[in-house]
Amino acid sequence: MIKTTDENINPFAAVFKQAFEQDVLSSAVKLPTNKASYPPRAQLFLHQLNRFWQQNGESEINFRHYALNEHKLFEYALFLRGYMRDAQKVLANLKQQHAASDDLIELFQASAEYVVACNHQLHDKRIFDNNASYHTWQINLTNGLKNAVYQKPQLTPSGSDKSALYLFMPFRIEPDNRQISKWVYMNMRNTLDNAPFINDQTDVFAVHYPIQKSRSSNIGALLRTLRHPSDYFETPDLEFVRQNWLPYIADNLQIDAKGTVQTAQPYSPQKLCAAFRRINIFTYCAGTANAHRCLTALQHIGTQIYGNELTQKAMTGIFLCSYGFLPVQPKLPYSGVHIYSHLSNDINRLEPFVNLNNHILYEQTKCTTAQFPAHFSVMPDKRNIVVALRLPNKFSTIKDGNITPYQDSEFGHSMTNINTPNILEADNFAHRLFKSVLQNCCTGKRGKEVLDMPTATPQNIIQTAVLWGNRQMLKL
Repeated sequence: MIKTTDENINPFAAVFKQAFEQDVLSSAVKLPTNKASYPPRAQLFLHQLNRFWQQNGESEINFRHYALNEHKLFEYALFLRGYMRDAQKVLANLKQQHAASDDLIELFQASAEYVVACNHQLHDKRIFDNNASYHTWQINLTNGLKNAVYQKPQLTPSGSDKSALYLFMPFRIEPDNRQISKWVYMNMRNTLDNAPFINDQTDVFAVHYPIQKSRSSNIGALLRTLRHPSDYFETPDLEFVRQNWLPYIADNLQIDAKGTVQTAQPYSPQKLCAAFRRINIFTYCAGTANAHRCLTALQHIGTQIYGNELTQKAMTGIFLCSYGFLPVQPKLPYSGVHIYSHLSNDINRLEPFVNLNNHILYEQTKCTTAQFPAHFSVMPDKRNIVVALRLPNKFSTIKDGNITPYQDSEFGHSMTNINTPNILEADNFAHRLFKSVLQNCCTGKRGKEVLDMPTATPQNIIQTAVLWGNRQMLKL
């Protein structure tokens, strides 16, 4: 039974304990005496598990009574976030402090260190390096997304008027053309194809971690981002800025390993603001936290050259469109539209990752009126808009010429909900909105204009007018 009565107890302790008993302990051999021994790598992780359980009202396990299968322990360590995702009863009454608590962060850190320590030890082909840096690809879309060419980025000169769209994706894959082509197409099909703003007006880049970055490490960074949204970034984030964004900040800019400016030729205030305004970002799921940290690193560098006031002014011109991840703080330094999907009646069927990362905002921004396709909410900075899309009851796509029913097992988290037209809906509001937002931001629009989209039917004109009337200022 999962205990959630004490507000000081993190309910995920019971979730992890129950999962451990089912997935690891159930197959262990119980010993008559304390004879079991484990390598140091496992001892450290098991110690952190016991510590987390004890801190949150769960009894410890005497692991010396059991001969654990370390392969199962390894898989358990990698799947901690999955156990959180599947705990719908906990998600329904989640306290924000439990979703990114210090002890939870420490547990994910221990998990990340453990899986790296298992390299070459368990005869597992997966090798992890939690210090791995991002891989960035420039995408040539001349012949469409399916036939796109992926290559090393060519940085646009600082004086150019050409905009850039950076796709921060959450997947961790081998950095080769076949894999990146497959995954970008899977997530962005029907959205970047035949887009008039691509290539001539906008350079498109894909950003992702290599397969060597463990899920535990990525989630640990995500939790730290939620915990310290204003100033936290990691070495890979700074390295991404060094390799890709320095020309937006100043000429001849050099920084050291900690992001301290060594030399720079500053831009005029007008040129800096124009340069930052060329940066457009799309993020999916945990890719949003990654992009946020990169932007924090960008701001850290800019402030050293231009001071807080001018840097903050320039940052507002950067645009970020996210899916499946809500704003990490009430007032963001950049501008954006943050989209997610959910069922109208989502009791025990919550969109797990959006809810995990920001339970309060999820509850405040939901679309609860079944006759409308979405609900719009304005964040306190008045530059960021949350769009809660009502998940359709039925969804079918055309796949290989056949009508194929689709059901999102994560109740709204899949990109299919916005990147693919639903043939059962004549209006396809969600897909049209998403495609319009990307086109509008890349062509320089900001504020409410970024939501402008072609109307498909007279009914849609009425719905859009009502939706704008329902827009509210969130009081966080």
